[in-house]
Amino acid sequence: MFSSLIFKTMSDHCQGQNDYLRQFLAHEESYLNDILNLEIPPSDHTCITCGDIEAQFRCLDCYGPHWWCKSCLITSHTHHPFHRPQHWNDESFENVALCDLGYVFILGHSGSGHRCPEDGNFFGDRRLTVVHVNGVFDTCVRFCRCHGAIPEHEQLFRHRLFPSTFDRPETAFTLDLLDYYGIDAMECKTSAQSFFQKLRRVTNNAFPDEVPVS
Repeated sequence: MFSSLIFKTMSDHCQGQNDYLRQFLAHEESYLNDILNLEIPPSDHTCITCGDIEAQFRCLDCYGPHWWCKSCLITSHTHHPFHRPQHWNDESFENVALCDLGYVFILGHSGSGHRCPEDGNFFGDRRLTVVHVNGVFDTCVRFCRCHGAIPEHEQLFRHRLFPSTFDRPETAFTLDLLDYYGIDAMECKTSAQSFFQKLRRVTNNAFPDEVPVS
């Protein structure tokens, strides 16, 4: 008798999968409206940083709602080169690359992060394919070209970027990505090819074959 009472009490407090589903269905319409509202720009087009009314950019990799003009978007991503912002084109949001907006990933003097003494020497700028945990990026990188500068592959490594080659690298992998793959391979037995295919699909789910491979 006592055990039956305990079982009935627990049953009253424990809910099954169907119970949770019924609770969700009660909020289905409001959730759907919220999701649709996320796909339109805010009513106030003012840039949250400078107050420019021409703001047309957001970044889903940044936490919370943000709405920037192009200049403030680039400035706010100085230390976030592997974010993928979106641009409102008057009809929908479309993904854009930071490098296409003018962002340059500056490695600094001999990879130190500090600007080169010969600031203004842009001959080191080069587009580089960088693979991170959230996708594949086409990044404009500025190498140090000062007299006595360390090799390019060392400049990249000092920024936690593992170069694919030692002679004029065109692809680099973040150390965060390599750590992530190591855990994924150990726990999920994911092959390197399948892991990279997943990253290509994360980058462009509709056309993964268009993601560059160097």
